[in-house]
Amino acid sequence: MNRRRTIDAPQTSDRAPSASTWIRDAWQRLSSGQWPRPERNPIIAFLWVCAGWFSLVLAAVGVVLPLVPATPFLLLASYCFYRGSPRIHAWLHRSRQFGPMLQDWEHYRGIRRGLKFRAVALVVAVVLASMLFSQLPWYGRYAVLALVAVGLSVIWMVPTLPDGLPPAPPPGQSGAAPEPRRAAR
Repeated sequence: MNRRRTIDAPQTSDRAPSASTWIRDAWQRLSSGQWPRPERNPIIAFLWVCAGWFSLVLAAVGVVLPLVPATPFLLLASYCFYRGSPRIHAWLHRSRQFGPMLQDWEHYRGIRRGLKFRAVALVVAVVLASMLFSQLPWYGRYAVLALVAVGLSVIWMVPTLPDGLPPAPPPGQSGAAPEPRRAAR
């Protein structure tokens, strides 16, 4: 008689988790401060650094071109550098151009009001100029307007921080942010 031995294993579903479930779980882990540790395998760390530089280039392009959003690529670059090279991650957070925005995002989870208004004004000005001076056919103009609408909705969906909020502490400092000063009546 041939008997098979079975191992008591937890029952799992045959279906893989959906992309939305995976993204939601990853977002909850990241927003609660449970970041994955930096990669120890040098090959995978190199790939993370390459992805970080690529994202940083896209963020720099996004500063100039209105159709490419800069902030999501900057946040992605920060995450990739964190996983691949903590030294480059620290350099990015110390930079004059990107450091304050990244520190605000990590500490307060938002973008300052003045920066948000400047971004929207720049996008609108560049798109209006390109619509007036370009020779795009009507369907090209509608495609550009649709992409700009997506970009502007992303900008407006990010939480807004008041400009009077104190600067976020540099990375590595613990403790809560100081309360903003209120004007005396």
